[in-house]
Amino acid sequence: MKMIAPITVTDAVMASSNVPETDCPAWAAGTTYALGARVILTATHAIYESVQAGNTGHNPATDTTSTWWIRVGSTNRWRAFDNRTGQKTTRSGTIDYQLTLPSICTAVALVGLSAGSVRVRISDAGGTLIFDQTRQLVDRTDVASFFSYFTYAPVYSERAVFEGLPGYVGYTLRVTINAGVGTAEVGEIVAGKMFEFGTTLVDTEISFEDMSVRERDDFGSVFIVQRDAYDTITFRFAIPAGGEERVRRAVRDTRARPAFFYADVELVGRGLAVYGLAKPLRIPLQSAGTSIATLETEELS
Repeated sequence: MKMIAPITVTDAVMASSNVPETDCPAWAAGTTYALGARVILTATHAIYESVQAGNTGHNPATDTTSTWWIRVGSTNRWRAFDNRTGQKTTRSGTIDYQLTLPSICTAVALVGLSAGSVRVRISDAGGTLIFDQTRQLVDRTDVASFFSYFTYAPVYSERAVFEGLPGYVGYTLRVTINAGVGTAEVGEIVAGKMFEFGTTLVDTEISFEDMSVRERDDFGSVFIVQRDAYDTITFRFAIPAGGEERVRRAVRDTRARPAFFYADVELVGRGLAVYGLAKPLRIPLQSAGTSIATLETEELS
């Protein structure tokens, strides 16, 4: 059982990216905007939509009551770091980010991927490459026979995890997502320090919650309103006696902030990974041996 607590990516951390921030025209104080017009503010890296006609001189960043503007999401470049997975960063061919690390980074997780491969590199403060690893994302789980081999349609893993990164303050982390001639996509890039809590137990449970609604009219007919769904995982793991407070402190420090929770790199493909929020952590204490902890996690969308 492990957790990656992500660093906060700011303008100072974002060294470079090949994803343009040109989703919509930049807001201009002297321009009059129609109802439904969209603009971006590079200061907030967000897209705003006008909710009134004749919208002139109203700064979207200071319109806290949404009288003139509503925020509809992050710009394409910054969606990979906006703590949400519902809107993805997309670009034809490759997506490339370089981050100047503000704190220790020992692991990177990527969620909501659509690509053939991901490459992660670390360069020290002098520019020397000290870590370089590429992971292919083709999921061959369904290839179990000659028949399935010849009828198999490629499926790509939506998540990837890299551990053992020597990322120190001031070093450069570079992430390259390659889709070849297709469109590369990523929902979130989670880079930060990895915490190992304990040994994941066999009765860890994966599930999902469906937000769809079933309605029945006066004649008894059923109508289904399809809504989003989100993954949940209830982790059960063993902690050596004496390590319980370290686990509680690490989970408590990430409260109200998303993190990446997973059993192990080899088990990500079995669904034992989620980017989201930690719900109740329970650790019945033992006087010796191991304590068995339960941690509920809920995916962000």
